[in-house]
Amino acid sequence: MSGEVDVWADDFMGRKPSCDFLTKYILENEHIKVLNVNSPWGSGKTFFLDRWKAELSKKHVCVFFNAWETDYSAEPLLALVTCIEQQTKDKLDITATEAGRRAVDISTGILKKAMPLIAKGLVRKYVGVEIDDLIGAGSADDTVDAAGGLVGSLIEDQAKTTKQVEDFKKTLVTTLSKAAENNNLESPAFIFIDELDRCRPTYAIELLERIKHFFEIKGCRFIIASDSKQLAHAIRAVYGQGFSSEQYLNRFFDAEYNLDNTDVLSLVRGSLPEINSIRLEMNISGRVARNSFDNVPVVEAKKHTVTSLLGGVTENQLILVGLVKYFKVELRELYNYIKQIKSAADTIGGSVHFFWLAYLVFLKGSKADQYDDLKRPDKWKAAMAEFDRVRGHTVTFSFSTELPSVMEIALFYLTLLNSDEQELYGLTSQMPSWRTLIYYSVTSRDGIERLRQYRDVVELAHRLN
Repeated sequence: MSGEVDVWADDFMGRKPSCDFLTKYILENEHIKVLNVNSPWGSGKTFFLDRWKAELSKKHVCVFFNAWETDYSAEPLLALVTCIEQQTKDKLDITATEAGRRAVDISTGILKKAMPLIAKGLVRKYVGVEIDDLIGAGSADDTVDAAGGLVGSLIEDQAKTTKQVEDFKKTLVTTLSKAAENNNLESPAFIFIDELDRCRPTYAIELLERIKHFFEIKGCRFIIASDSKQLAHAIRAVYGQGFSSEQYLNRFFDAEYNLDNTDVLSLVRGSLPEINSIRLEMNISGRVARNSFDNVPVVEAKKHTVTSLLGGVTENQLILVGLVKYFKVELRELYNYIKQIKSAADTIGGSVHFFWLAYLVFLKGSKADQYDDLKRPDKWKAAMAEFDRVRGHTVTFSFSTELPSVMEIALFYLTLLNSDEQELYGLTSQMPSWRTLIYYSVTSRDGIERLRQYRDVVELAHRLN
């Protein structure tokens, strides 16, 4: 359709095929009520859910619930219910339609029992009406002493309140169906829950329990984004280290899908701006013609060597991919680092040593103790070796006759910064090509002093988030 916004226009990680696959999978398998989208924190889950919701909203009722934003609430069920009401209600007040009035009536008992446990402004924030308008002025105060918590009243006493639970489910079905009918949409409705792994462990567990107990209804699917490993760790923090949290989580998820975050180069190509840099003449493809060098052995790229056969890939892009792997950086951090690198390069001006600038930004962002030790003449070598051994991932770059590691290139920059004139002169013998390019760009026209300024600029750029 002409003029339609492409919600995947900035999809540098190629998430759309996963969206299309999962949509088909869920619609063709009615038993999949709750799908967990698993990926580490900061690796693009929110982006994926946001774009998937935008895509599905063209045909289905969709609700987006940020669990972390309501983490302060004592009762996750109320927060979720009011979020659904707010995002599915008519443009007028929630009580303007018959379905809306029924939703409020059925929810009144829940709101009364949950009211003492939540901030009074929560319902106003999510539903758009005052709590007193829903349950009656003064009702909250009357129930403070009697409230024992929503868990006790609706789960432990569920046998006594079966009809109330069924009425709640019927009302929820009616609300979602009415929203679909009013907007000419199809069933099922999709409820997206994001940031679950950032919540308090007890809140995350309770939210999953509420979904399991009260939302297994026809015409409703849940898509939950979480870091399963972190979530399992949080559950063990509540129930004890010996608790089988992975098996416990399987009770709530009918299926799990792992996001693929291996294609970092695509994201870098789409987001790294052009930066005027001193080239190292890196071998982008990793391929070396053996007949190009007389009596000089060439080195083929290894498994851990960062290369690309794609056309148009730049040296800076490849360096950034290598640093992402070396420092084990997630996508959210990478976006910030790119912003910091660009701002620092603009401040320095002219042609910059991109590798060294980016290395400092990544090391500063890693919050490693070794970063401060780089300033100390008696500690910088040991600090680099320790970081490489404990936290660094094996990454090399391809040159015609050598595969230097991230640490080896960084070590050469630090050697230059910590050498006196005589030591600098002694470095000129038998230097591979990339060292030669760095050496002569640094030792000419106050290059060393200019290179020393990088740390101060990185300190400033690090404050950008």
